[in-house]
Amino acid sequence: MAFYLLERLIHLHDGYSCSFSIAGQSLLLIQTCGQRYLLINQCPHQQVPLDRATIQGGKLQCPLHGMQFDLISGATSSACAARLQFLPLIYDGASVGVQL
Repeated sequence: MAFYLLERLIHLHDGYSCSFSIAGQSLLLIQTCGQRYLLINQCPHQQVPLDRATIQGGKLQCPLHGMQFDLISGATSSACAARLQFLPLIYDGASVGVQL
């Protein structure tokens, strides 16, 4: 496994959203309400990229079909059983990254 630097902490703020392509995988780093999340940049329902998703009230809303996913559990309140897939963030001094 290798460490990949994503962003310097000084650049992160509520409303931050940036997609990354690392080791052939599309990832999305977001910050909202003081919390940071790293997830697979793909809607678990219809596999569209989530980099244009909106975030409000702790929910991420898919830009294609409007399905909302809870940022804590990754679950949706609809009948869809699929969940967002999160990856753990690794803090390294003044930066944040991921190990893949």
